[in-house]
Amino acid sequence: MSEDLDFLMAKNAANIHSVVKQACTRTQEAFRADEPDFNVEIQDKTKNEDRMVSYHLKVSHPGYLGKALIKVEFWKVDMEYLAKYPVELRTPIQPGDMVSRISNPVPAATLETAYCDKLTAFATRPFLKWRDIYDLWWIGTQTDTRLEPASVVRQFLHNVSAYETIEHLPPAQALRKFLDSDPAEIVKKADPDLKRWLPTALWEKLHPRVTTEMVEYVRHALRSVADAIEKNELSASLKRVRP
Repeated sequence: MSEDLDFLMAKNAANIHSVVKQACTRTQEAFRADEPDFNVEIQDKTKNEDRMVSYHLKVSHPGYLGKALIKVEFWKVDMEYLAKYPVELRTPIQPGDMVSRISNPVPAATLETAYCDKLTAFATRPFLKWRDIYDLWWIGTQTDTRLEPASVVRQFLHNVSAYETIEHLPPAQALRKFLDSDPAEIVKKADPDLKRWLPTALWEKLHPRVTTEMVEYVRHALRSVADAIEKNELSASLKRVRP
């Protein structure tokens, strides 16, 4: 099992390493309060201290096979960048959850900001990651988030400014790189790229009909945003009717 936690932090912030060490200690205490045999390990995987601080958090138990791996990344950006990155206070707990150890809400990206982060992934990642397709489709079709083209374009151009685009292309051209791929071939790659992350029953409902719709939606969204940037046409819709 693996999952990622991504954070943005100011370049001049306090020593994140000491904060992570304290957080790991508190996490281990919380796990062992429920079950003393739980073990929590933290490994520093940082390669470029000036760009990103990275850790692997591993949770294991002698009664279970394998480990849960959490990849935790802290991307360093300027304060000016953070000031234009919309967030909202959220408590990381889903409706129906019985227990939460979070004592305070945390600032998390709004869904529109997260949508623009996913656009940024398409413009900067030189390889296909099916979870990017799923996430963009989910925010764009399965939520009530308003995705106004002018706002999305403005936020995307801000978000992508912190990264290098594919082949150093302008953002709109970088988005269009996805459109060069054969949609049918992309759908095929959902097995196993997306399949491994989903329960079997859900996967069987989604593939291949809905996974095909996901690819169609992403192509529509990337083309619409790229057109809006290049032609300054901000009337195209980024929403689709839910299936």
